Amino acid sequence: MRRSTPGNIGGREADLEAPLEDAEIGQISFYLAKPALTFDEVIDWESDLRERNAYSNHSFRVEDHACRFLYFESITTKKTPAWLEFINAQLADDEQKSLAAIKSPNANGILGIEIAGRWVLSVFGRSAGTALNRKSIERDFGIKTAMNMCGNEEIRQTHTHSNSLVPTSIARQVSRPSDAFSFALSDGEDLKFISAHIKGEQGVTLQGRDHLTIKILGREKLSWVGLVKRCRAFLDAYDRNDYVDLFPNYRNFQPAPEEKSLLLDKILLATLKERRFDDVQLWVPEFIPNDEYSFSYSDNAKNDNNIYAYLDTEQLADEVGLNNLTLEGLRKRRIFAYSHSEERVISQKWWYLYDCLIFESALDDEYYVLSDGEWKIVSRDFRQAIETFVKTHVREEACEQEYKNIAIGNVAEMKNKEELFNQEVCKRRPTAILFDQAKLRVGTGRKDKEFCDILDLTDDGTMRIINCKPLKGSSAVTYLFAQTRFYCEGFLRDETFLRDIRERIAASTSATRDKYLNHIKPDLKDVLGSDYRVCVWLLCDNRKALPSKHDLPLIAQFELKLMSEHLQHVCKFKDIVLRFIPVSQMSFKRAKAPRKAN
Repeated sequence: MRRSTPGNIGGREADLEAPLEDAEIGQISFYLAKPALTFDEVIDWESDLRERNAYSNHSFRVEDHACRFLYFESITTKKTPAWLEFINAQLADDEQKSLAAIKSPNANGILGIEIAGRWVLSVFGRSAGTALNRKSIERDFGIKTAMNMCGNEEIRQTHTHSNSLVPTSIARQVSRPSDAFSFALSDGEDLKFISAHIKGEQGVTLQGRDHLTIKILGREKLSWVGLVKRCRAFLDAYDRNDYVDLFPNYRNFQPAPEEKSLLLDKILLATLKERRFDDVQLWVPEFIPNDEYSFSYSDNAKNDNNIYAYLDTEQLADEVGLNNLTLEGLRKRRIFAYSHSEERVISQKWWYLYDCLIFESALDDEYYVLSDGEWKIVSRDFRQAIETFVKTHVREEACEQEYKNIAIGNVAEMKNKEELFNQEVCKRRPTAILFDQAKLRVGTGRKDKEFCDILDLTDDGTMRIINCKPLKGSSAVTYLFAQTRFYCEGFLRDETFLRDIRERIAASTSATRDKYLNHIKPDLKDVLGSDYRVCVWLLCDNRKALPSKHDLPLIAQFELKLMSEHLQHVCKFKDIVLRFIPVSQMSFKRAKAPRKAN
């Protein structure tokens, strides 16, 4: 068996005999290149890799498998940490400490092994990963391989996202390897990461996401021969479909094939150019509490930046130039956060425009969702179940006449604020109690939780728990549904929460507060869901056609399904009512001169 010498440069193979069992490694991560790609096609040569310090290119063979290795060094310049700068302010000039002049080299490498015509790649060091062409990598290699090889009985850790639209990332870890039931994964959680033991190998752990990491405990490590053997097993496992039955929640949202993604991107681009803005939603792929930021499509150091109170796809007509828009431009363009407290665009807080687009499209009898910059194919059974439930089980009612067209624009703050709507509703119905922005406690946690926006004891004796949110993006809508589910369940389950709710009512100025306290019993066992109606009000711009439940994005409909099922089947609430409320919004836009932080 042969391998290259350390000095071999330029891709030539060396003739030096060397044992392959002497060198071992206990942990290594792998990426898988897409079919038919060469090693060089997976490398991002435009990253000026060849110009890096100490760059070298090596070729060798392990058991008749072609191998490539690229090496380079990066230089890290140390920075004086903020805490040390703080301390330095109290030290004499000749006593101050600084790391600013310290530079250190870091080794980086990319290893490629050809297995059955496909390249398996490993990256080493801090900077090597940036030299891979991510579009050439199988995005589900790690997690699918780990699911197939480990099964669902020896899981150590999982990470899930609620389909990248709900601002929820859930990490679960158990004290000892357990089955999937112990993790309580729901159908709506998009499995992003799994860590588990390989079946029959307690000393070997796989961690799977877009890449696969193998960790071997004890004395048994990976030799070069063992490494190649493992890679063969990984490729075989990747091609299996065991995970379909073992992890049913994963199959609901799977990465779309590249050729489909390209076609879907063309549909998206055409939709934007045709200015069919109602078909596309625009919102940052994370939930921003309390409307902390406004937004800007630019971060100019000299020219004015246009600041928007909220994002709307119609803004793209002025800010992006839709007639000449390309997919590349869509991917490179950024949306910046604007801080009202600092009165400046936050240069380091931004999102790619493409990642902020939420779009759903049918293609060749399949249904796809774009969220967080990735196209996902939705399983047919899953989609049908959602649409059928919303059609047959979700109760939608028209807006009550007295609450139509309430103005929610705040000129001074240049924001549309839901609190203005909630306050006005309580003015028009004095018997209602305002709960918006009430800070309550659940269990032993912090006193920063909410219950609802408005609590209303109707004339017929029905207690309505009303939650409101502007209809301004899937993230906000799905957050509202999830929030409603959580707090309504807490109302029935948590004594501390119930006590805080009653204290809030007792402290209100409502003339009918005693009726509320008589209805909401102080003893938790006497608080029954069947005595309450849960209302979800979505505030809509009255300048546009009023939507219906069928117009909600599929993922928002799914969260609506989860909320409705849980609150009625588990918590036994009387009923759930969805309303779309037309309100008077203002389109705020202003030019703001740049202001940088000191």
